[in-house]
Amino acid sequence: MIPACLFVVVSVTAFALSKLALAEPSVPKVTAGNVKLGDPYRGQVVYSENCAACHGATGEGGIGPKLDGNQVSLAAAKAQIASGGGTMPPALVSGRQEADVLAYLTTLLASREK
Repeated sequence: MIPACLFVVVSVTAFALSKLALAEPSVPKVTAGNVKLGDPYRGQVVYSENCAACHGATGEGGIGPKLDGNQVSLAAAKAQIASGGGTMPPALVSGRQEADVLAYLTTLLASREK
């Protein structure tokens, strides 16, 4: 009985916090020049491990903002990854992982053109 009550309390708290917009992205503090893209397949794996918990498995959003169809540029996404914001820590991924995630992000952002 206690584990079920604890689960309900934690779930309601997480939902309430997500609705308070505490995780809205801030304006990135750095500018990104040319965006180097990596491998979108590796990027999907890195995204699943590091980003999906907040942004959703397919970018549908959750605690973090929706990425699927978002109007953000890759340069702005790169800057956001570097500087963090809201509940997102800065430099959650970097180097090759960042380039791979940005390549995967192009597949999520592509739906904005439909």
